Amino acid sequence: MENAITQNILIRVSLSDDGTTPRTGDLSNSPDVIPFGTEKAEDPVSFFIGNYDENVNTDLEATKQNYIYMRGKDLVTGIQKGDMYMYYAKDTDLNTPRKWADNMLKTSANSYFNAVLGQSEGSILVGQNPYLWTPPSRDSGTAYNLIGVVVPSGKTPDFTGVTDFEKYVANNINVGWTKVTINNPTPPPIPELRWKTTFAYNQGDTAREMSFELNCKNIPIGTYISFSSDNPTGPNPVITLDKTKVSDPNGSFGIKSSVPAEYSGNITFSFFSNDAPPADSSITFLAYYLDRTETGPQKPKIVASVTTTN
Repeated sequence: MENAITQNILIRVSLSDDGTTPRTGDLSNSPDVIPFGTEKAEDPVSFFIGNYDENVNTDLEATKQNYIYMRGKDLVTGIQKGDMYMYYAKDTDLNTPRKWADNMLKTSANSYFNAVLGQSEGSILVGQNPYLWTPPSRDSGTAYNLIGVVVPSGKTPDFTGVTDFEKYVANNINVGWTKVTINNPTPPPIPELRWKTTFAYNQGDTAREMSFELNCKNIPIGTYISFSSDNPTGPNPVITLDKTKVSDPNGSFGIKSSVPAEYSGNITFSFFSNDAPPADSSITFLAYYLDRTETGPQKPKIVASVTTTN
């Protein structure tokens, strides 16, 4: 990417970066490609000029809209016009720009770039409008990066021929790179225990593949249910359903388990809700198996059925 602005507007890789190439050290923590979290800066130009000597990068929140900013420094006298672009990329894709070149972030002004104007050597240039990004959940196990590039006004970044991204950043001072930390939102607390019901379960004299289910009737979405047996020995897996969020008021939630003959245990099923459920609501614990000896459609054979009404 050879153009005049490459040597005229600096996007730093560190606070000590003065534009000398090749740039060395950790190139992936640019103080000028700024993940700023879920709150906008009140006056971004003044704010990011005022803290130019600091790295103010913050963690991002997964599945929420986050704000990203970019700044640079004019290294020469005379008028410098540039357009600032922002991209996101997976760690594994950095050396293959064609995989992320279309991951261009839009600004809050619905543009793909911020226009900046430098009028004197040493002036700090800040993109007025934040770039918007909603990162995926951290559970994906994928590390992400932000890449900021400033190019001459009216041009777009060109990554043709880039196969070593780190070397590319080291040799081009108009590029900044920041590895981002993405945090999953804190889940809401599980509601308090509303009630629990315990009953004695007996498998009988035949080992079977069993289904254990909680069947809901008019149970509010967002409440939680669970069950467990006090005897973990024998069934595979153990007869336990961890606290599970109700996503269907009339849904069924459960597990399958291979249960040995003569197994017995006390099974407790529980309902968690901060508010009183509807008067006509109930939860039924069912234990059943499918009789595979019969011809035609298999019908469930009930071993246990216990209902608690609200």
